[in-house]
Amino acid sequence: MSIHRPPQESWDCMLPGPPSRNNGGSADLSASGLLAYAAGSSVAVVDSRSLQLISVVPIPPPTPSSASASASLSPFVTSVRWSPLPLRRDLLSHDPSSTSHLLLAAGDRQGRIALLDLRLKSPLLFLETDQSKSGIQDLCWIQTRPDSWILAALSGPSLLSLYNTSTGRCFFKYDATPEFLACVRRDPFDSRHFCALGLKGFLLSVMVIGDTEDDVVIKELQIRTDTAELQRLERDAAAGSSAVANTSSSPALAVFPTYMARLAFSPHWRHIVFVTFPRELVVFDLQYETALFGAGLPRGCGKFLDVLPDPNIEVLYCAHLDGRVSTWRRKEGEQVHLMCMMEELMPSIGTSVPSPSVLGVVISQSDSALQHVGKLYSDNSHTYSPDVDFDTPLDFFDESLLVSKIHLISISDDGKIWSWLLSAEGPEDALKDARNSTVEESSDVPVLETNSGTVVLSADEPEENTFHQQDNANNIEKHSRRSTVRLEELSFKISLVGQLHLLSSTVTMLAVPSPSLTATLARGGNHPAAAVPLVALGTQNGTIDVIDVSANAVAASFSVHNSTVRGLRWLGNSRLISFSYTQANEKTGGYINRLVVTCLRSGLNRPFRVLQKPERAPIRALRASSSGRYLLILFRDAPVEVWAMIKTPIMLRSLALPFTVLEWTLPTVPRPVQTVPSRQWSLSSKDRTATAVAETSSPTKASSTDSKGTSSDGSQDEFF
Repeated sequence: MSIHRPPQESWDCMLPGPPSRNNGGSADLSASGLLAYAAGSSVAVVDSRSLQLISVVPIPPPTPSSASASASLSPFVTSVRWSPLPLRRDLLSHDPSSTSHLLLAAGDRQGRIALLDLRLKSPLLFLETDQSKSGIQDLCWIQTRPDSWILAALSGPSLLSLYNTSTGRCFFKYDATPEFLACVRRDPFDSRHFCALGLKGFLLSVMVIGDTEDDVVIKELQIRTDTAELQRLERDAAAGSSAVANTSSSPALAVFPTYMARLAFSPHWRHIVFVTFPRELVVFDLQYETALFGAGLPRGCGKFLDVLPDPNIEVLYCAHLDGRVSTWRRKEGEQVHLMCMMEELMPSIGTSVPSPSVLGVVISQSDSALQHVGKLYSDNSHTYSPDVDFDTPLDFFDESLLVSKIHLISISDDGKIWSWLLSAEGPEDALKDARNSTVEESSDVPVLETNSGTVVLSADEPEENTFHQQDNANNIEKHSRRSTVRLEELSFKISLVGQLHLLSSTVTMLAVPSPSLTATLARGGNHPAAAVPLVALGTQNGTIDVIDVSANAVAASFSVHNSTVRGLRWLGNSRLISFSYTQANEKTGGYINRLVVTCLRSGLNRPFRVLQKPERAPIRALRASSSGRYLLILFRDAPVEVWAMIKTPIMLRSLALPFTVLEWTLPTVPRPVQTVPSRQWSLSSKDRTATAVAETSSPTKASSTDSKGTSSDGSQDEFF
């Protein structure tokens, strides 16, 4: 179903909300370094190298005519996959009607699949899906011909569908009931072949040679695994009558959000796949239809979240639900993998409660491509050194023991994107041997033999004039001094190299600073105060995010409250006042109100009006004067309090006003008279309260007038 594109609709000024378990940790990293991940009902696209937000594409809601029983579900995006189509020559074309290569497929909880164009920032096509199977579990692009790709989709608990992306129609369906299909992956050695994995170990091997039903060849396999925990979860899910109805049509990520099974093809061995169940890692041979290796997690390790093979060396990186990543290396001569490292993907920064969770991880393939190009280049002219920093290509002679490095991206539910550098280092002895070897003793340059469990370690040349040798033969010999290092001798480490902070939680409050009278008078009165392009957002988890509107980015984030931010105001242009409240225990009753002033310059949070006992009424709203020096605190069925927000806030008075809504008037700047010098203006201005709206008992208007009597810079009223 094609859709009408909105005219000139742009989403460049949109920030995505944080992803959640409802999004299934869906993310995909393209070969060009573009990270697409699901965040709520939108797809966010980030440049993985610079960690800059590029675009946010929201999925349009379903039309009333197409909404069925699943219309009550929020349209969370549950799967995203970049199109593997090659680059087109019209990449720089500005014609919006031209087809772009920046296409990705996105599926949601409504069972819909959309093809999104990043350049147009809108869906190009909605595939004709069966929405009675509510929810898309996973997507995968499959190549049928050199210039044709189809889309494989897992929907509902057990349905596999193949779609022609040109027509949008489904030409093949396979129902694997009673299995719960969890993921689908394409074979890197043959793009026509893919596998789908179920939570109970059911493995479906599919070969597609065309776009008709007769062109699909299926083989059913079974991997033995312990399903006791899954059976217990199924019994718990079937305990309620409503849960039974949902289980019959919902995908695995909706029914069992923390029970995951993942599959990955080996990039080094044909017919070998790596499979992870919650507490088990299995190496399976598709050709001989048997498991070659199986290992359980040691006690204290969190359940498996995903498995990511390293494309450079025979190493597996496994993400865990507890926010850690483990490294598994292959034992030489066997398909046996041993855990050799366990590190945190969520550094302990601050005291956020509850602690954030890792939802998804992806690994970069572009690093492997660059390193392979380096190897080919070394065979012709110069030594390939895997520790070369491709982001700074002039750095070719670093003293390093790096054998391989690769970037890993993790996504957490607090709106943060983490960029990690995973590196493998060889022993110092191997580097010394390579440097001590003479030109006469050097032999042919060995090839990287990943299937034999060895890697090649190159020695950087310490001589500055090595690169400038005129004799090419001698140059090749000097750069070919290498040493062979076994995987058992490698050491691994992980380093955090970047972070992108977006919205941390669901937004509950928004506050925009108003032009300050003090700042206006400081400019001479003839010019208004400079607009501050900042917006403060209060969130559900108690944090306050300050957004730079001009940069469309989060400028700062403050962890202020332990519960939902229920009110937020600016105090001038550099401070924020916020409040939250919680109910006291049932015996005492009442409410515990919490007021906090946050300084944007220092980042300090200072609570005030701290009481020892709960109050009868909760805070309903805050109203701050434009200068930020005076504050009204409105309570539910209680008098209004007027506070002076000086260094130590002081309550000036309590007013039993017969109104439910109050607001300060904006400052009035006196205009200069032609015959009177501007120096004769009075600098004393007054914050006035305009009371109006929603009278409860009397139409009488009240106002509070407080003289400032301060200098134009207002320094003596600063809170911090």
